[in-house]
Amino acid sequence: MVRCKALRLACWNADGVRGRKLELEHFLSKYGVDICVLSETFLKPDQAFRLANYVCHRTDRPTTGGGTAILVSRGIVHHSVPVPRPTHFEATPVQVTLVGRPVKILAIYLSPSR
Repeated sequence: MVRCKALRLACWNADGVRGRKLELEHFLSKYGVDICVLSETFLKPDQAFRLANYVCHRTDRPTTGGGTAILVSRGIVHHSVPVPRPTHFEATPVQVTLVGRPVKILAIYLSPSR
């Protein structure tokens, strides 16, 4: 029998992740989060965003606001997944391998104005 470590997932409405980077790092560390799904990142395509020990997959909105991201702890086997560009919401998909099986995880954000 193979025992696996429990996977810790979190979902966070960032409301602008760059100004809250230290708070996010503290939260991820304190709770041992393996995968964090973020909405309302407010990141622009030309802005870098990195956290130690995490790979960041993101979908930025070209205009103000919005944006989604998924932070995956290094060491977890994963990759980006292509998805047709949604028209009514924003999405960032990744696929992780858990116990040899693929699992898709999506960060989705639907603006209240829609």
